[in-house]
Amino acid sequence: MDNNFNQNGQFGGWSSSPYGYGTEMYNEYIIKKAQKDEKKQELKKIGRKCGLAVILYVIISYGFSFLLMLISWGFPSVSKLYLETTAMLAFDVVITFFSILIPFFIIHLTMKKNKTANILPFGTTYNREFAISLVMVFIPIMVMSALAINSISAVIQDYLGIEFTSAVGDIKLNGFKEIFLGVISVAVVPAIVEETVIRGIVMQPLRKFGDKFAIIASAVFFACMHGNMVQIPYTVIGGLLLGYLAVATGSLWPSVILHFVNNLYSVVVIATNDNLGENASVLAVILMLICFTVIGVIGLIRLIKLKYKVTMAEGSKLLTMSEKISAFVKNGPMIVAIIMITVITISNINF
Repeated sequence: MDNNFNQNGQFGGWSSSPYGYGTEMYNEYIIKKAQKDEKKQELKKIGRKCGLAVILYVIISYGFSFLLMLISWGFPSVSKLYLETTAMLAFDVVITFFSILIPFFIIHLTMKKNKTANILPFGTTYNREFAISLVMVFIPIMVMSALAINSISAVIQDYLGIEFTSAVGDIKLNGFKEIFLGVISVAVVPAIVEETVIRGIVMQPLRKFGDKFAIIASAVFFACMHGNMVQIPYTVIGGLLLGYLAVATGSLWPSVILHFVNNLYSVVVIATNDNLGENASVLAVILMLICFTVIGVIGLIRLIKLKYKVTMAEGSKLLTMSEKISAFVKNGPMIVAIIMITVITISNINF
């Protein structure tokens, strides 16, 4: 053996491939590693885009509020106007469009340009009867899970001596005009915008890496964006239901409807309390829960009769769940976004 190299040019002369691998195994390892790195980079791109969108969302939201504060200093009448519920609700609609829809839609366009975005599924469902039945089943689950989690949260707050705050709790809906604007601001606009953004722009590209991962990641992402511990716990559950609904039915419209009904429930409770008193509000809650339960049972019976099977796409099998999470989260913009949302969430806790 001359100069310690074998005939294949490999050091040592005792093996036909490096580190004891056969040539085919080594080549397969290199190819698989390259494919994994490629998938990680693709997922990191999506994570960076989503993180950047959250940063823009926070900047625009607080930028609008800061601008309004500056104007109020110069024109006190503007401050008094904003304190009115109608103006507040109208302002919330504007904020929703400018701070959530526009930044994420811009991100969607850049992802389309880079061929990492999926088409937003605003078409018909795979099976209309199945979609209707699944929405019927999910309505009571979503509402009751929120009630249960809020009850547990209240106990935790009392035990720890802290208070979770949320802007939603400050809404007062007295009279038809305010109730109407409340429905638009709290139920209609968020249902359309948030489903377009979360179950559409965010979740659809993630489905390349598996439907389960896409549903879970988008649900947690959706919950954290609320920035307060009043909404975060139950919006994780809601996000999972909404994500599964969009995947299982093949359309965003069922999730829009479910989201709308869930938020409308809150509007009805607030409006009843503000106009008819607490006793009437409690009665409204009981009646709605009974109604939702009946709807859910009917939906479940329909589902059983349909025997419709849902197939969840596994997506790329090259990455483990932990590798997917790491690639989606461990990037500059997403880390900055997480820090910003964490600070906002903590600021909404009264110690």
